[in-house]
Amino acid sequence: MEFRLTYAGPLYATQRDPLEGKPPKHTQNRHDIRKAFHGQLKRLWGEIPALKNGQGGGPMLLSMGGDREYVPPLTDIESLAKRHAHYGFNFVPLVTAELDLICGLDILFLRPDRPGGVIWAGDIDNRIKTLLDAMRIPEAGEGYSARQPDSDEQPFFCLLEDDKLISKISVETDRLLQPINNEAADARLVITVRIRPYELHGDNMHYG
Repeated sequence: MEFRLTYAGPLYATQRDPLEGKPPKHTQNRHDIRKAFHGQLKRLWGEIPALKNGQGGGPMLLSMGGDREYVPPLTDIESLAKRHAHYGFNFVPLVTAELDLICGLDILFLRPDRPGGVIWAGDIDNRIKTLLDAMRIPEAGEGYSARQPDSDEQPFFCLLEDDKLISKISVETDRLLQPINNEAADARLVITVRIRPYELHGDNMHYG
């Protein structure tokens, strides 16, 4: 399965603002990026029949060594939302370990400075870390106990159950020529997501 996610707005480094006394900005930034991806993933789940209907192929295991006892994985929105209920949110991840899925990311990262340069908020790696954190279900300490989901965020769609399910990351940087907020941290991202099974069986065939 292949599709693209996009984001336009600030992308802060996963570190404290170097200006003394300023609180880190990446915590709220992660939430804002999650919200941007939520709407796109919600539409994806609504348009692909196998996702919308929670359909798996059944117990047929196609990989070698497939004599394990079959336990149907969670594939429907309602079941996934119940399993990943945290802090008043019900998260629905697309890429899960239970379905034996991994994903690769090809990221086009447009930013105001010259390609290869370093910006005030930190280097490219620290900004990409904020992005990857925003693609997974939030962890404890991200302040979600103090948040409330919006009316269209129940459930809340995420790309990843865990960022350990990312198998490859490729980043290409270039100059952003169209201002967004006229901030040094502005970014326009086009992310090609490629999801595939690492162990092919009847429940994840439609991702192949």
